Amino acid sequence: MSQAMRDGAAISLSAEQAKELCQHLFSTTNELISLLEEETSLLRKAKTREISPLHIRKDALTATLQHHMGKFQAHADEVRALAPAELKNLEQQRSHFKKSIESNHAALIAMQAVSERILQTVAEKVSKKQSGPEVYTSGGQVTNAGVRRSAAINVDTAL
Repeated sequence: MSQAMRDGAAISLSAEQAKELCQHLFSTTNELISLLEEETSLLRKAKTREISPLHIRKDALTATLQHHMGKFQAHADEVRALAPAELKNLEQQRSHFKKSIESNHAALIAMQAVSERILQTVAEKVSKKQSGPEVYTSGGQVTNAGVRRSAAINVDTAL
C-alpha cells in the first residue's frame, strides 16, 4: 500500500463522508469562534487571569481544525462536488471566523500596549530618585536630610 493511500489521499470519499467532514470543520470552527469571542471579551475587561484556562481548549480545537483541514485539502475536489451546500456554509462562516480572529488580535495588541506602558511607568518610577526625609529646624523651616532614595511603588493588582 502506498503512503498516499495510507494517509487517505488516494481513498475517495462518499457524499456522506464529504458532508460529515464539512460538518466537523463547521462545528470546530464555531467552537473556536465562541472561544475567541470569550477571550476577546476577557481581554477587553482586563481579566487576564481568566484567560489562561481557555488556552488548553483553544490548543485542542486548533489541532482538531488542522486535522480536519488536512483531510479537506486531500479531498478538496471531492468535497466541492459532493457537498456544495455544506461548503457554501463553510465559506460564509469563514468571514465570521476571520473577524473573530481580527478582533482577538486587536484586543491582544491593546493589552500588550497597556502592559508595556505599565512596565514603562513602573521602571520610570523606580529609577526616579527622591529627596530624603524632610526635617524641621528649630525655626520651623523644612530641610532635606540629604539622603536620596528610590520612590515608593504601589502596585494595583486589579489587572
